[in-house]
Amino acid sequence: MYVGRSYRLLDFALWSRRSVIYMVVVSGLAIAAYRLPATAGFSVPWSVVLVLGTTVSLVTGFKNSQVFTRANEALQAFSQITAGSRMLSGFCRDFMDAANARRLIYRHLAWLTALRFSLRRPLPWESLAKAANIEFRRRYQIQEDKTSLAEELRRLLGEEAASVLKSPQPAIELLDRQLTAVNDLLKSSAIPTQVYSELTKLIRDFQDQQARCDRIKNNPYPRQYAIVSSMFMIIFCTLLPFGVVPVFADMAKLGGLLGWISIWLTIPFSALLGWVYMSLDLVGESSANPFEGNANDVPISQICRDIEIELRRGLGETALPAPLAPVNDIAT
Repeated sequence: MYVGRSYRLLDFALWSRRSVIYMVVVSGLAIAAYRLPATAGFSVPWSVVLVLGTTVSLVTGFKNSQVFTRANEALQAFSQITAGSRMLSGFCRDFMDAANARRLIYRHLAWLTALRFSLRRPLPWESLAKAANIEFRRRYQIQEDKTSLAEELRRLLGEEAASVLKSPQPAIELLDRQLTAVNDLLKSSAIPTQVYSELTKLIRDFQDQQARCDRIKNNPYPRQYAIVSSMFMIIFCTLLPFGVVPVFADMAKLGGLLGWISIWLTIPFSALLGWVYMSLDLVGESSANPFEGNANDVPISQICRDIEIELRRGLGETALPAPLAPVNDIAT
């Protein structure tokens, strides 16, 4: 997640420069088609371009609205996980002996670790592999690229990590073990019934939030809408210079220097308009999957590290990991 005041115009322009290059090339072809004797005067009626532009604006606006909803829901899920983690820590410290409290809290931290690694795994429809995003990722690195799930679980669980890693879904396995441990504490009268009830509610809420995150991760923004939006965008931006070129060609009647260069003004103005539309589509596509690790995604690594520091400090520990500070104003 970008946490600076604003993206710098130069950074954004470099990230989206491919759309400008495309528009410059298409604009040159439009001028050539208008000027060459074989196709002299060829253009697309401006009314056609206008209708396409209106359609593209509506489709892109709808897409970006839905993308924002997905990103906001992902952030809400981790906000709920943070609140539940604090409550779990309080119940463990206040109503259990030190050994059991530490065991449950560390298993909860292991669940957070397994969850974030699951959410960071690449999927075919995500945009992380696009050239623009690959270049931008050189400015920062997500925590899950620096280590492995096995290493992290061994740090938190010790010998128990080996059996957890055998499960095809370690995060679900850890929640099941957490529930079993709470049941055992009740049977041994180590915790009151009321505390047991609250702990099971918290674990159930963690299961709900994990299912919520899994739904966002495993179900992309509907591909039929995504392809329609991108297809309409390309069609509009391709036809745009062919509609603009006669407008600037008519300015040649003015004579003078402006008349001589008028038709060439098609290139900068078409490039500007096309860049605006294509950038909107690119921003929406790059934000549609809020867990993949792009610059605008939910900073789940930082959130989980902050939770770990807070919960381990509550246990009285002093050898705590360092917070994950933003790199180049990007929190991961």
